[in-house]
Amino acid sequence: MRKEAKSEINFDGAVSAAQWQDNATTDLIAFFSALDEVFFTVDMLNSRVMQISTACERLFGYSQADFLSDPTFWTILIHPDDRHIIQEEDKILQAGGKVCNEYRIIRKDGAIRWVENKIVPTLDENGKLIRIDGVTRDITRRRQAEEVQHQSEERFRRIVETAQEGIWTLDENDKTDFVNQKMAEILGYSPEEMIGMSLYDLMDESERQGARERIARRRKGVNENVDTRYRTKAGEYVWTNISASSIVDADGAYKGALAMVTDVTRRKMNEEALKISEANLRNILDNTDTAYVLFTPDMKIISFNAIAQTFSLELNEKKLEVNRSIKDYFSEERWDVVKEILDKVALGTPVSYELSYSLPDGTVKWHEIRWASIKDHQGKTGGFILANKDFTHEKLDALEREKITSDLIQHNKDLEQFTYIISHNLRAPVANIRALTAMLNDTSLDDQAKQEIIERVSLSIENLDTIITDLNHILQARKLENEQKEIIYFRELMDTIRTSIYNIIIKEDVHFEYDFAEVESILSSRSYLYSIFYNLASNSIKYRSRGVAPVITIKSHKLKHKVELRFKDNGKGIDLDKYKSHLFGLYKRFDISMEGKGMGLFMVKTQVEALGGTIRLKSKPGEGTEFIIQLPL
Repeated sequence: MRKEAKSEINFDGAVSAAQWQDNATTDLIAFFSALDEVFFTVDMLNSRVMQISTACERLFGYSQADFLSDPTFWTILIHPDDRHIIQEEDKILQAGGKVCNEYRIIRKDGAIRWVENKIVPTLDENGKLIRIDGVTRDITRRRQAEEVQHQSEERFRRIVETAQEGIWTLDENDKTDFVNQKMAEILGYSPEEMIGMSLYDLMDESERQGARERIARRRKGVNENVDTRYRTKAGEYVWTNISASSIVDADGAYKGALAMVTDVTRRKMNEEALKISEANLRNILDNTDTAYVLFTPDMKIISFNAIAQTFSLELNEKKLEVNRSIKDYFSEERWDVVKEILDKVALGTPVSYELSYSLPDGTVKWHEIRWASIKDHQGKTGGFILANKDFTHEKLDALEREKITSDLIQHNKDLEQFTYIISHNLRAPVANIRALTAMLNDTSLDDQAKQEIIERVSLSIENLDTIITDLNHILQARKLENEQKEIIYFRELMDTIRTSIYNIIIKEDVHFEYDFAEVESILSSRSYLYSIFYNLASNSIKYRSRGVAPVITIKSHKLKHKVELRFKDNGKGIDLDKYKSHLFGLYKRFDISMEGKGMGLFMVKTQVEALGGTIRLKSKPGEGTEFIIQLPL
């Protein structure tokens, strides 16, 4: 982005190119300072770290000075068990190959982090390694959970240019008639040696034509600021910035030219290095798996990488365009939320969150979104960065682990409940059978007593068989693997149930009200849905209010990725304050005035959960009950 900064104005009104470069550099620094990756550049010829981004303090816990003072400092931060990973790096880089390694580092505070280190070499014309540019980012989260990488910052480049200014005047014949000491030093001569030298004697032929054209403009009174290359006394080339103006006499006749000269050789070399580095950085950004969009405080897009364009087309079906408002890529409702986020980020608080959406084929994608601000040297917000990473694979893995954990917890609860049933419900009839069998061995009993004992044994056996049958039903309710799924229409399902209980409906004057307008069907197990609907309908009829005709209302609602079914009746209701913790328990009954075993709600909950859904209820005594079921679409 372009900062609003005051430019230097020379005496002829021209803008200093050095100041222009400073502005551009400051903008680049501000941009990379806001990123999470650590960027660094190492001068391999002189074995020194040229620059490293301030993100090193956040990742390693050490300051820039620690790295700049010792080029090998980073190696001692590598975990001892991982140092073998980098042993071959030097050979690869010397051969011009790129390096990408992952290893652990030990922070200053002793914490261990996983990092990814990418290094791009630069070779000279002889194939000798002269510099490396690299980026290091924290991938601890991705390594620990094979999920999201989190999270990253980019290094910035700081180029400090020093300009030495000289004074040089030419006569009307383009001969040197005055130079100061600094000007002579720039070209490697003494001031005396330069007096009388032609301007063109200090240039190659490739530069002379341009110089003649500039002198021609000077004769017309045109002042200008240009960069020009000269050849020094030693035969080397030096780049200079020339702020030139005409010298005229009292009558306005051209008498020569005056130039204020600054040595910008280092700046030129740095510009070339910067172009190469920017190309390398752009290559890295375009090949990262995180999308970046940079935009101004007034919401105009400045830059973005390749994957950001891909995400925009996928999410919005719009191409990102420089100078286009970022607002154009959000709906009106969503923009209100984004605006609140940007107001918060502008205050210096980064914001991150997860976002999911569905593709046309029904696939759900998960993205991690991060917003950060770019601050200028005065701490003012100079722009914003939007980072977007697709971590669908990691998220689905996490959700799967959560589901497995939830299933294990539920299975454990089931085992506890089964243990309770076996230790209580089964133990009682078994103990009764054993006691009665022992009594049969009493020879003093008459035939009538023995017959009574045999009848009691038979009754205990029937109770035992009932409990075993119930346990078998429960186990079968957990097995959905072999159940063929099909599209089930709710109205047709209820019509079938109403037919099966037609006599009860007529006898008890039961009224059903349906509303399946939002969702009329679902792909699921027919036997399970039938059992769920049947049990809830029967439950509402069984626990009807005395003297009141039962009214059962069933409605469907579409949620984001689920269908919600609500079963509401006008029956007796349940005292949730008293019975909430036992509502769906096995053999739990709350109204002993009606026949039952306490299996209905337990089976409903078991089958709902087997379908991947949830069930809850609202109820008050005398005000009826509403069951709320949510099932995945």
